Amino acid sequence: MCEAKHLLPQVERYFKANLHTHSTISDGKLTREEIKQAYKALGYQILCLTDHNTIVNHSDMNEPDFLMLTGVEINVNAPDKCAVGGQTYHLNLIAKDPDNLWFPARCPRWFAVSEEMDSKIQYDTMDIQYNPDSINAMIAKANEKGFLVMYNHPTWSCQTYANYAPLKGLWGMELRNTECCLIGHNENNFRVYKDLLTLGNRIFPLGTDDTHSPRALGKSWIMVGASDLNYGSVIEALENGDFYMSCGPEITELCIEGDVLKVTCSDAQRINLETHGRMAQVILAENEPLREAEFNLGTFFSRVDGDPDAFVYVTVTAPDGSYATTRPYYLKDLL
Repeated sequence: MCEAKHLLPQVERYFKANLHTHSTISDGKLTREEIKQAYKALGYQILCLTDHNTIVNHSDMNEPDFLMLTGVEINVNAPDKCAVGGQTYHLNLIAKDPDNLWFPARCPRWFAVSEEMDSKIQYDTMDIQYNPDSINAMIAKANEKGFLVMYNHPTWSCQTYANYAPLKGLWGMELRNTECCLIGHNENNFRVYKDLLTLGNRIFPLGTDDTHSPRALGKSWIMVGASDLNYGSVIEALENGDFYMSCGPEITELCIEGDVLKVTCSDAQRINLETHGRMAQVILAENEPLREAEFNLGTFFSRVDGDPDAFVYVTVTAPDGSYATTRPYYLKDLL
């Protein structure tokens, strides 16, 4: 541990979370109880069921050591193209209040939903179209209504720069999506992540499973540095970016002392520092795996000259190719 400014939360424990999951309420293969028990057995403490276009409060499933978040996945498809074969926006809404069952509009479904569930949803009357202006209006309304909005699997969704560059108001995006990787997509979205950051979006990287079938369980997650396992504390940590994403490695410390950024982690083959511009640094393992790295940011600080949108983030890559990535840190975080 270094005696310096800590960038990761200094809390008693981190909670393992998956924020993108489907059950038999929509097109998942497992019931909500089966999904919960499967994640609990894998050492998770937080789960958000995000069934398609149906928002449900799952608080009845909470336990002292397991928290269910209220969420939903919304899809907006390009006209005249099917949901699987053509371009589509998929967004997750995570409610800051578990009882918040707002939804932007009634929409066609491709699965059955019980009348009891449907009757509890507070439908708005938005006219949502497949274009950035319409999507941004929905994101803005969701933010106003008390949701964190995340951008899902841009590779599977056939999204281009023209589709995602105009987006505003996002809280996070899927850096890695397990289910999409398993069906053959390279859903490791570092390019999209850096594009959105460079465009001035202060968003956070997420690892999710997008669980539809058991094979996707427990392969991408976030580690949340909340003060305790209650809904308000977890939402506060998510909103503040007090977490890192991973599909393998653990980041145990991230701090800055003077101009030096220090990282400690589980076994790594490489540790990268990326910035908002061309500047980057990498430290590679030689004979033994890396457990720590130091990056001198002096040149970076002198080049950015006080730019408040200048950022850095760290990626730790394990010998097996799995990785963990931090949130972006800006000058106010570093100085």
